Amino acid sequence: MKYLRFILHLFITFITLITKSYAQFSTSSLSSQCSSAVQTFLNSSEFNACFPYNKLTSQINSATSFQSIATSEKQLISVEDSVCSLPKCSDSLISNFNSTFQSKCSDDIAKNNTETMGIYDFIYVYSPFRDSFCLKNSTGGYCVIETLENIENAQIQGSYTNLSSKVLCTTCNKAIANTLLNYMKSHPPPSDLSTASTFLTTELNQTCGPSFLDGNVPLSATSAGVTIFDMSFAT
Repeated sequence: MKYLRFILHLFITFITLITKSYAQFSTSSLSSQCSSAVQTFLNSSEFNACFPYNKLTSQINSATSFQSIATSEKQLISVEDSVCSLPKCSDSLISNFNSTFQSKCSDDIAKNNTETMGIYDFIYVYSPFRDSFCLKNSTGGYCVIETLENIENAQIQGSYTNLSSKVLCTTCNKAIANTLLNYMKSHPPPSDLSTASTFLTTELNQTCGPSFLDGNVPLSATSAGVTIFDMSFAT
């Protein structure tokens, strides 16, 4: 089932989107003006006060090269703690980065290359991914860890390609899915994320029933409300 790959990469992407991709910016096709503007933002004290980019750079290698959740759970929890212990980045900070990116990277944006699309996606997904990433279950554990553990256990039991409703239709997944889709309904996503949104909706409706995606988020995220700013440039 493609949903397995989607949910697995969804949150790993949130953390690696800028840390893993940005390591290649200096030798990529980004212009020096664009690269400098992005680097200045990523390394700024204001951004690192709400998203620990510099700290994650040293944490991410061990956490994203895991062989199993059982052996890498501590590293993953450490990454989650690093992100979720900080206040959510303000609307104005992300919006200002959006404006700077469009201004300093206009030529790069016109090329529509992988690097610029990655930055586009980060600007768009930051708010709902941050909310979803920090959701906790009733026992205080991170929902992302719970979901990955359930998927891994299903794989061990031989149902990797046929996830049951017991694995898929959990309270955590309901909270995650509705957080993401509620945001996407209010903020039309870029084309690549729109495809993922449509697929996610179809999969969950078929497996969990239409009431699963009723817009209700049954858990509380350790972050602020949904960020709202103009993302029309990315549609």
